[in-house]
Amino acid sequence: MIIVGNRNSENKPPLFTIITVVRDGEQTLERCINSIKCQTFQDFEYLIIDGASSDGTHKIIKQNSDIVDHSISEKDEGLYFAMNKGLKLARGRYIGILNADDIYSSNTLELVQNAIKKNPNYDVIYGAMSYFDKPNQIHFIHSDELSKRMIFHPTCFISIDAYKKLGYFDTKYKVAADYDFMLRCRNAQKNFLGLENVLVTFSRGGISAKLRFRSIYETAEIQAKYNFEPKYLQFPRLARILIVTYFRALINKVFIS
Repeated sequence: MIIVGNRNSENKPPLFTIITVVRDGEQTLERCINSIKCQTFQDFEYLIIDGASSDGTHKIIKQNSDIVDHSISEKDEGLYFAMNKGLKLARGRYIGILNADDIYSSNTLELVQNAIKKNPNYDVIYGAMSYFDKPNQIHFIHSDELSKRMIFHPTCFISIDAYKKLGYFDTKYKVAADYDFMLRCRNAQKNFLGLENVLVTFSRGGISAKLRFRSIYETAEIQAKYNFEPKYLQFPRLARILIVTYFRALINKVFIS
């Protein structure tokens, strides 16, 4: 285990804890860290949880120790195991989880902080996103749609109280544990607040895209768990989604590759 940085450990708890989980992220991590450095609101701590990278990730983290409060590097059992490590270290009132290949807008924390001041009883504050390759297209999923699909997790800021009361991510899910947690919040009647501002710019090709079939399966399993539709309807719907996904991937491979 390697722990570097100790920027704010003796100060009062910050409003935000930002967690970045990374493994072999030297191509994008610097860009992600720079988006944290450039925030117009600075009352936060920053944690990086590294899954024992073998590239230049460690060097980038050390070069940015001025902004990193804690960094842990060790082998783990997957994405959500790493996120849970960060949650156990978090001291902030609200937690944001930013992927190593994504970035915050420069005013993301300021926008969320203003929303918290106006609405201090909200447990989940989330927003819109765009993609690096199509920055002018804004995507927003309302929490009312949670029975059908996940809102954009890297745009979410969740109160530490919600995690303490409802538990961390269920690591039996490899791709969709964040969806399971969000539905736990909804079932517990936690308050959601949606901001239509772009809070995050995404990279395509995250874990749910790389493990698309597993993502579909876990999503359907979670939806059945929360009884959004009778279980006997889950199987034909899942089969339909899998077939469509397969043929889309095949078409992309033939005509785009």
